Amino acid sequence: MAENRKYRIRVDGILVDVSEEVYHAYYSMERHTRTLDEKDIRNGKVLYSDLDTDELLGEEMLPNRNAEQVEDSAICRVLREKLHHQLAMLSAQDMELIQALYFECLTEREYAQRIGISQKGVNKRRQKVLEKLRGMMKAK
Repeated sequence: MAENRKYRIRVDGILVDVSEEVYHAYYSMERHTRTLDEKDIRNGKVLYSDLDTDELLGEEMLPNRNAEQVEDSAICRVLREKLHHQLAMLSAQDMELIQALYFECLTEREYAQRIGISQKGVNKRRQKVLEKLRGMMKAK
């Protein structure tokens, strides 16, 4: 007699015949959803939409953790200004090297060919200039 049993679920207010497998899956999901809702009520879950006002959505009240922090932005600006000031104090030859390698994005080999020295010589000069800049940046 169990073979003749009909399984139905309510869809938009209408009972629809389904297989036993669909019936059990549907009611298992429905019970799981009810369990989660009951846990939310028990634990005092608050929805962002509960914080909505006439002027503002609740989600808009949350800080954007991906946004740049004001402090970080200010520190970067100060360091950038200090770096530009220190770059201006370099000799013309050192500034040309920095300009070529870091602003024109030339490789050491390309810059070496441009000025007619070895790549190793360019690398040594670059290291000396960067060390000089580090020292200048650390000085108050």
